[in-house]
Amino acid sequence: MKTVLLFFILCVLAAWIPAWSSSPVYDASNESFPGWGAAPLPTGLATVTSTEREHRFAAGFPGQIGVFSDGTRTYVVRWVRTATRKLHPASDCLRALGYAVKPTPIFAEADGTHWGTSSARHDSEQLRVRERIVDAVGREWTDVSAWFWSATLGRSVGPWWAVTIFEPAPSKS
Repeated sequence: MKTVLLFFILCVLAAWIPAWSSSPVYDASNESFPGWGAAPLPTGLATVTSTEREHRFAAGFPGQIGVFSDGTRTYVVRWVRTATRKLHPASDCLRALGYAVKPTPIFAEADGTHWGTSSARHDSEQLRVRERIVDAVGREWTDVSAWFWSATLGRSVGPWWAVTIFEPAPSKS
């Protein structure tokens, strides 16, 4: 019985660790949305009209969600005011839609940015998915969970931009 009580006390203490963090959690809830022109995106993208289903999904999201296209790739961009579990990896959505998702190595662009990547397959459709999150001072995450804990523990400055790119997978020759 003493072991169970000790375990319970340790769990309660562990749950309060974020409150004792020396860095305050950044709350950008009063920040105003800077517009899509401020997003870390290439120029010349066309806006994709949201469906009613996407509007329902975005309800309650602490920020803004936009979808854009260059004719080949689809960019889902989320501006996030505060740490939230409503920001999740693309693999979660893809699996829910019936895709088989496989993680692939982190991709480094020539400009030094890094992207978490995965491949997704549904019937004959194959996608390459890239995603990253960037904070207000330029730090980046390729993993949503790592970002969440950095933001929750006050180790990151918001608001944040989360960019996910969906594109046809390169064909294997």
